[in-house]
Amino acid sequence: MHFNRYIAHWSSRYPDKVALVCEDRPITWREIDERSARIAAFLIARGVEPGDRVGCLLENSIDWCLAFIGAFRAGAIFVPFNRLFGRYELDQIARDAECAIVVSCAEDVAKLDVTHDADDPRAIHFYDLRDRDAPPVPLADVLAREWAFADHRRSDDDPIAICYTSGTTGIPKGILLTHRSVDTMVQGLTMTFQWSIGNERFVILAPLAFTGTVICVLCPLLATGGTGFIEKTLDASRALELIVRERITYFPGVPALFERIAAAPGFAEADISSIRTGNAGGAPVPRSLLEKFHRKGVTIRQQYGTSESSGAITNPELALALRCPESAGHPLPTFDIEIRDAGARAVPPDTPGEIWIRGPQMMQGYWRKPEANAEAFDADGWYRTGDLGRYDPELGLFVLDRKKNMLISGGVNVYPAEVERAMARIDGVEEVVVFGMPHPAWGDEVVALVHGPTLTDGAALVPRLRELIGPYKTPRRIIVSREPLPRTASSKVVRHGLQELFARLAGESSIVA
Repeated sequence: MHFNRYIAHWSSRYPDKVALVCEDRPITWREIDERSARIAAFLIARGVEPGDRVGCLLENSIDWCLAFIGAFRAGAIFVPFNRLFGRYELDQIARDAECAIVVSCAEDVAKLDVTHDADDPRAIHFYDLRDRDAPPVPLADVLAREWAFADHRRSDDDPIAICYTSGTTGIPKGILLTHRSVDTMVQGLTMTFQWSIGNERFVILAPLAFTGTVICVLCPLLATGGTGFIEKTLDASRALELIVRERITYFPGVPALFERIAAAPGFAEADISSIRTGNAGGAPVPRSLLEKFHRKGVTIRQQYGTSESSGAITNPELALALRCPESAGHPLPTFDIEIRDAGARAVPPDTPGEIWIRGPQMMQGYWRKPEANAEAFDADGWYRTGDLGRYDPELGLFVLDRKKNMLISGGVNVYPAEVERAMARIDGVEEVVVFGMPHPAWGDEVVALVHGPTLTDGAALVPRLRELIGPYKTPRRIIVSREPLPRTASSKVVRHGLQELFARLAGESSIVA
């Protein structure tokens, strides 16, 4: 369904119900309808046509959400800019997307080489990138004016957003998502999580510019008519207080976010039993972390998804998450999934291979990259994820690793993510990344970088690790890094440059023979 219809529906059915709250400032569904309509009318008046791109470079806020809704109501394609990106990355995205308008403030828009001498550098304006000499238009002026407006809605296949990957190894790619693809994902999650329409209470802690936040959290909120609580920045103690005070029912995030909440003062005493759905994605969740929340009566479900699939592909039912927390669950009702070998042939159940997916919630394609699209999809519409996994008909999908991360050491396949999960269970290990170093005899030598304030000796980890995994998977060298591991803006470990970092730190660590 087109998301314009959701805005109209909730404004009509629950006009005075609070839809969003940020910094104790609430906004109702009627106000969202009225204010986003004014933004849409302004964009159209400025010459924004259906399919034009409207960018947003703002911190988490209600105004960020209004910009998103206003853009798609005008028929524009929304482009979220990640404030954690550097100038070079942002410039690449702006040029690739060819945004007509960007919603930002003088402090942030300078990263796009737009100069604005504003009295208040945080005041939000609309900047016309087609005519950089045109004066920016304050958001406050747009919202204060009455506009004639009728929703643009041609088709459910209208694009809603271009979300750019942060990428751990290369240049961001634009992923073109449609109203239909995102709504299909939302309906799948609604069935899996058994959301109560109009009653769920979402917490939004990660940047809205992340695909996993705008598509997998904000869009489900708009579709189900719940109430969302937005935090501008992540303060773990404040977030924990919010979860308790507002009786949050849906808590999504990456494992690092759950770790920070679990480490917050007062977590042991906090009543977080209102959380019916704890949903983690982006990386494996250490069993120790799962157990911390389980003791509080909260089950974290490990979801598998990609930006290309509008977010979630699989998600375990509650009973499965309790029985086998390592499972990413079964596909959403809208997805087909196959595990294939190197020749793209389906393999027997529970056999490792590459994960292929197909369904109506897939992206329309990579933005202006026909060669990448031809490489990603086969003739029957199946998308190759580049991830390795195995599928058990009873227990669901087990994600092993990225295909390009798999190591062949002495002729045996080693999946770094599997080793990382085991190492994360060892006391004192807060961060770990496993990868390969060239070796004349072994091919790939399995090595690891670990970080933790109490860690001093990599060799000391080996006896415990060999209790958890086979000797051939155990890293032959483990280096303890005094600094946290390098990460992307979306909290994934940056893999390019790891071999150089390992070589540089090698003199400071223990060597495991």
